[in-house]
Amino acid sequence: MELTVLRSDDAVTHVKLTGRLDDPGVNEVALHFTRNTVTRRKPSLVDLSAVDFITSLGMGMLVGNAQALRRFSVVMVIVDPQPRVEAALNAAGINQIIPIAHGLEEAERLLRE
Repeated sequence: MELTVLRSDDAVTHVKLTGRLDDPGVNEVALHFTRNTVTRRKPSLVDLSAVDFITSLGMGMLVGNAQALRRFSVVMVIVDPQPRVEAALNAAGINQIIPIAHGLEEAERLLRE
């Protein structure tokens, strides 16, 4: 599992996760993910286009960070999840907690809402 910071400025944090967001993957990136999202207290875009598998622990990491950001009135948006990952997120109801966008333009619009 790999986390890449695509953008980190005064307006937004944009990170990309690559690999499997399963138990070992979450253990590899959880601290780095939290440091680059919640700790910054900025609207966050989380690109999941390169994540091909997600477990409940991965979903928990996303939800936990989104809820922590919400305490600071800040939004997290999931961007471009692969169909299999999006289906798992929807089945678990994560889309009711964290908006899912298809494309950067839609993601940035959701951050402004």
